[in-house]
Amino acid sequence: MVDDDVNLQTVYQAIFSTGSIEIVAQAYNGAEAVDTYTKLNEKIDVVLMDQRMPVMDGVTATKKILEADKNARIIFLSADESCKDLALASGAKLVLTKPIRLEELIDAIEKISETR
Repeated sequence: MVDDDVNLQTVYQAIFSTGSIEIVAQAYNGAEAVDTYTKLNEKIDVVLMDQRMPVMDGVTATKKILEADKNARIIFLSADESCKDLALASGAKLVLTKPIRLEELIDAIEKISETR
């Protein structure tokens, strides 16, 4: 999970811990995401990526992660609808707009992770 909003990460962690989705790692900016992914890529089924973050944005991080692993599956979660085309062009499998219904997010994660 990659998002600079600590509160949002805490909410997702609490929600996912009650179900079948495990958060393997968290990053708070794109640079951390790239570093973390390259160290743990075999353990990560899906990356949840925000767009607007300090240090490195989500589109740039997506490109770098896909350079390291062309099979990475990245779902964008962003309140910035203008990044949708850029996110998809950079290799994201899906773009979801925040705020998002929990059921929609879980369905998307399960669907994308099945493609591994």
